[in-house]
Order: sequence, then C-alpha cells, then structure tokens
Amino acid sequence: MKFVVLLTDGMSDHKIDELGGKTIMQAASKPNMDMMAKEGVGGFIKSTPDGYYPGSDICNLSLMGYDPTVYYSGRSPLEAGSQGIELGKNDMAFRCNLVTLDGKVMDDFSAHHIDGDVAKACVAELDSIFRSEGAEFYSGVGYRNLMVMRNVDFELQTTPPHDIMGQEWEQYLPKGKGADKLLSIMERAKKVFEGGKYSRANSIWFWGEGRKPAMPAFKELYGLDGAVVAAVDLIRGIGRFGGLEIINVPGATGFIDTNFEGKAEYALKSLEKNDYVFVHVEAPDEAGHMGSISEKIKAVENIDSRLLPILLDGLKKFGDFRILVSPDHPTPVKRRTHVAEPVPAIIYGTGVKADENTTYDEFMKPTFFIENGYQIAEFFLKSPVING
Repeated sequence: MKFVVLLTDGMSDHKIDELGGKTIMQAASKPNMDMMAKEGVGGFIKSTPDGYYPGSDICNLSLMGYDPTVYYSGRSPLEAGSQGIELGKNDMAFRCNLVTLDGKVMDDFSAHHIDGDVAKACVAELDSIFRSEGAEFYSGVGYRNLMVMRNVDFELQTTPPHDIMGQEWEQYLPKGKGADKLLSIMERAKKVFEGGKYSRANSIWFWGEGRKPAMPAFKELYGLDGAVVAAVDLIRGIGRFGGLEIINVPGATGFIDTNFEGKAEYALKSLEKNDYVFVHVEAPDEAGHMGSISEKIKAVENIDSRLLPILLDGLKKFGDFRILVSPDHPTPVKRRTHVAEPVPAIIYGTGVKADENTTYDEFMKPTFFIENGYQIAEFFLKSPVING
C-alpha cells in the first residue's frame, strides 16, 4: 500500500459575504477533491491541542502523526534542522522575517514577498554585521529566514508578524528574559534597509524561538519509509527530524507561483522506493494572510487542476493506495491569520468505503472526528477498512 498526505496549508475558511455566504472551498472549482469526497469519506481533525497556538508547526506535527504536546520545542529549531544547522543543548533558534513596517503599523509580514535573491543578499549583510556579537543569520526561502544564538538562557514571548498585519507593532515586540538583546539587533538592523536597498523590506522581526527537539523516527512510529515534498523549511525540518527523505522540487516557492505539477511528479517518484509521502502546499495559507479571496480561490483551484490529476493518475500504477487531503489549520481571508478550529479532511483509496458526502468543504457530515489530531496518522495508515 502506498500512502499520500496532501497538506493544503490554511485552505479551510469561514463564510464570506462577497461569495454569497460561501467559503473559499465551496466557491472554488475543485472537481477532483469533490470526486474524492464522493467516493471516499469526510471528517474533521482537531489539529491544534487545547492551549496551543494554531501555528503551522503545531498543526503539521499533528498531521504527520507527532503529538505536539510531547515533541514540540519551538518552530525555528525545525526550520534550522531543514537547513542542516546544528543546535547545541543551550542554543536557541529564531525565525527572522524580513518585513515592511509603515510607521508604527505592520504593513506586510513578508516584505511583500521579497525576491529570493534580494533576501539572500540582505541576510548575508545582516550576518556580516551581527555574527561577531553572537547572532548568526541564515537564509531560508524569501522572507523566511533564521537567526541563531549560542549558549543563551532566554525566556521569551514573541508574536508572529502575520498575526498583526495592519496593527501597531510596538506592543508585540519580544518580551521577557533576553528580549533586550533581540530588540537591540532589530533596531540597529533598520540601518541596513535605508534607501530601499532591499526592495520593500525595511526591518526584521524575530519570533518562533525554540531549542532542538528530540523526535522518534517516523518509521519507528509507523513502520514506513517516507519522504516530504515541501518548499518551506518548517515542513522540511519536521521531516528531517522524523528521519524522512527530503525531496527538492525545482520551482517550488511556497507561494501561488509554486510548481504544482512538479510536486506531484516528485511525490510519485519518491513512492518508487518509499511507502509514504507528505506533500505540503503553502499557497492557500499565503493567500489567506494576504486577505485575498481571489488568490485563495486560485490556490485551491491550482491544487485541484494542476497537482491532483497527476497524483491521482500516477498512483494507479502502484495498485493499492490511500490519500488523505487536509489543511493543517484554517487561515480565513477576513482574519488574515490562523484560527484554532477543526479542519475538514477527506480520505480516498483502497479500503475506503464511500459515505454520503458529495463535496469537500467545511460543512461535510463527518464519518470521523479525530479529537487528538496526531492520531490521524494511525487512523489513516493502520485502519484496514475505513467506514466499513
């Protein structure tokens, strides 16, 4: 049996007046997902444990079968793992976004999706300035970068910049033990951006701090060799710490312009030697943070029309297969940030008996409800028959 998880980041949403009271998923043309819902089963997954923030780190850990209440140690260490950055016991990693501030307001958490090469040059300059005082800067993908500090004893509270779009940012600056060091670097770094040197980026923002996690291998937990197809370092890092193969796809960007076809093709190629592949698509989440109804609909339709046909057709050659499609969390376009609500999921393939659902959306009649989100892996991978 071959298993595929298609993680449609942030895809679920709320009813939208401009769409006649429909959600993004209801308004988008997605015949392949609807076919899978009709011939498979639908349900909901509570991907965010009580008391946790519905971040992509927490929620993707859940969807990959890792209990966040046991294995989560911060977002940035996962991204550091993806880049091969070694962290010692007392080292701390931070996400370092390149952002655009408009006076006292957070104008854009991604510096308006800064070009990758421009971002790399910016991060290189930051590193040349601050490494001598213990702040190491590492380039990621576009605006998503890292800063590492060695042998520190910090206890911090930080805020993701995508949570405060359009809001005054000063009240959300890092707080707690060690915050003075971060604030000093953030303030002095503003000089790097003077004169529009790095496009629309004019500041950095630290968040998502944490230390190196200790996670068992995915194969140890579920008995399968697997791979991860993802553009963003966070998801690649979860996979790396879980001992999964990391698949590089040319043209994968983590945005609406990503290589949808390539993700499907490389996922299928990985299944020639692996039995499990986790395919992550960031585009719906980015559109949600942008607050763009049209871009989010486009992202959903691109997944359905460009990625899924290749994936579904290619899986046939393996004989028995099963595919799970699910967001990690909702990113409603009107909220422009994540919310901690159960996400709609569909399972299709071998050993799955159709329920009464005919479309895939946030209002399906659930055949299953996974209260502890990480248990979806056991349910999906180990159930001989679903809805039997």
